[in-house]
Amino acid sequence: MEWHLGAAALCAAAGTFGGTLVPRMIAALPEPEPDPDEDPGDFPAKVPYAELASRPRLAWGCAAACTLAAGLLGGVVGWSWALTWLLVLVPVCCALAVVDYVTWYLPSRLIWPTAAIVAVLVAVGAAAVGRPEVLVAGAVGFLGLGGYYGLLWLASPRIMAFGDVRLGALLGLGLGPFGVPTVVASVLAAAVLGAVALLPLRRAGNAIRRHIPFGPFLALGALAGVLLGQVPIPG
Repeated sequence: MEWHLGAAALCAAAGTFGGTLVPRMIAALPEPEPDPDEDPGDFPAKVPYAELASRPRLAWGCAAACTLAAGLLGGVVGWSWALTWLLVLVPVCCALAVVDYVTWYLPSRLIWPTAAIVAVLVAVGAAAVGRPEVLVAGAVGFLGLGGYYGLLWLASPRIMAFGDVRLGALLGLGLGPFGVPTVVASVLAAAVLGAVALLPLRRAGNAIRRHIPFGPFLALGALAGVLLGQVPIPG
């Protein structure tokens, strides 16, 4: 696998900057309305977003995580239009992973605007390289991965929340242009990471029955999918 040092360095710097913005993204989120149909025993007590965003060292931790993730993506993908939407997804996925891990929520207020931005960037990239199939692949990834996790949610809503479905659709939009192997690799990686983490999360008190916050593993699975199964987009 060819390593693109210049792209890795530039993306790592962009990741550092994006990571420092994660607490601001979290603080700007509106608190969810109480769900009268929700069983309080199925979820931990809600931590306010403002309180979560103000936690010490959160910005530095997110900056470090985003630096590593963005640097790896830049090094593997190289100088490609795909970096535009991947660099948008890195800090957003970091914010969603933090929120989901602590609060067990994946706010649509952050997912859907990001999906709109990524869709525009995928369309611009497809036009720039003269490959409309890139945009089609993004749409197929959005529907395919969102549909897959949607079926899992319908089959067992106590294991997978609908926020995971929304995040899966967003990730499918970004991963689709890299091809089916990347999407499949992301699904497998997320499943394996979630299964491995189940027991430690139970011991840490962050799992109820078989339910765990799956958002962080969806994000890590997407990263693994690009690193392990990506097919570079020309240009």
